[in-house]
Amino acid sequence: MSFLKPKVYTPPAPPPPPPPAQAGEEDTQKAVALAEEATKKARKKKGMGATIVAGALEDQTATTPGGTPTLLG
Repeated sequence: MSFLKPKVYTPPAPPPPPPPAQAGEEDTQKAVALAEEATKKARKKKGMGATIVAGALEDQTATTPGGTPTLLG
């Protein structure tokens, strides 16, 4: 009973995308060098941020209820 189904227009499928361009040897070497440099910078930043400095606790005692600092702050 096709007369009960609404007529639906289906557009044609889009053409397939072009194949990706092949990277040359020089481009590959540049990419590897940039990736290594970025990895070194990320490791340096992570190492600097991983150090926890225990500052002066006298300043925190005034804001801590109860008067004594705890491990949780």
